Amino acid sequence: MTWTIVTKEEFERQFRDLTKKDKPLAERLAKAILKLEENPYLGKPLSYDLSGLRSLRVGKYRIIYEINENERKVILLAVAHRKKSY
Repeated sequence: MTWTIVTKEEFERQFRDLTKKDKPLAERLAKAILKLEENPYLGKPLSYDLSGLRSLRVGKYRIIYEINENERKVILLAVAHRKKSY
């Protein structure tokens, strides 16, 4: 059974900015998002201030998201270069 992907405005803006001139990155991120639809536990759990969130590595970039198990939703919060994502 698949999960529903929900994107926040900040994620959409960051995704647009990152992929505007980088089609291969757009494809890699899209593939990663499809994988999250099947298995949202692929990313590693974060800790401290980001406790409750997860991070999925896509090359040098990270997708930050949270899982709503009750509604079977994966909520995409942010996408950024690993140096800027935390």
